[in-house]
Amino acid sequence: MDFFNVLEDLKISDSSLIFYCLLNRIPIIITGEDSEIIDDFLIDISDLMHFRKEVVFYTDFISISEYQGLLQNEAIDYNSQRTHIRCPCDVSGKSLIEIDQFNSWIMGFELDNDKHKLENFIKFIKEKINVFLNIMIFSKSISIITVGLNLKQLDLTFEQNILHKISRDTEKSIVKMKRVLLEKTKTEKLDKELIKSLLDFEVEKKELKKNILKNEIQKFYSGSKRAFFILSKLNLLNSFEINVRIGSKSLLEIIDFDEASIGRMVSFIEKEWGEAFSDLFENGKKVNALDSMQSLWG
Repeated sequence: MDFFNVLEDLKISDSSLIFYCLLNRIPIIITGEDSEIIDDFLIDISDLMHFRKEVVFYTDFISISEYQGLLQNEAIDYNSQRTHIRCPCDVSGKSLIEIDQFNSWIMGFELDNDKHKLENFIKFIKEKINVFLNIMIFSKSISIITVGLNLKQLDLTFEQNILHKISRDTEKSIVKMKRVLLEKTKTEKLDKELIKSLLDFEVEKKELKKNILKNEIQKFYSGSKRAFFILSKLNLLNSFEINVRIGSKSLLEIIDFDEASIGRMVSFIEKEWGEAFSDLFENGKKVNALDSMQSLWG
């Protein structure tokens, strides 16, 4: 089952929530009755976070010590590529036994569409993972539930804007391509079925959506990383008792990215690099952070 087909069957708020959880490294659990469909879906959504390195449980690593080594490398090297873990259905049970930390995991579980079994499964998972998103993919229904997330406190504006952009830009591109083909064929006596085939852009539509999404995610990631570097330097200044703050608008101008709020980027930065910078932002009094940085480094 194609990822974008699943999105079309969900409300925009639910689709946005999937992107939010992927970006903020919140564990995502996929359940369904067909393990092959689930595993294909895991590959699809893992591929969307292309700025991270995919690591597959029981293929790229097995033991908890190997996993802890991956986490330690991230902790000591901000420039290292962050990882996310893909856990196929056939080894997901082993992961719950052997692993005790599941940030940035995408896991698949084969499970019958039975209400009682699903409830027991969620209770069991909650004993190991206290915050996660569960996507349930069954033959007649697709739905999501969240555990441990306060949805009222989440800002999904950026993710919703991405979805709108994907829909809008894809349709614009398809219309242009169809117009070109119709112009080229209108004077030719072509079979109707051939014309119908020529104007079928379903495969291209999927690729367009994926490319637009990856481009938007990359821009967000790059902008957030620039913000991370700036905020890290301001944090260093504060460690020298040079009290500096920066305004949200100023930071957006510096990083040349304004398609997500500072709050959304700060939330992402904390999950991606483990640093919280919310106390570096101005509250009323204006402080020229850049001048302070220049005075320290010249």
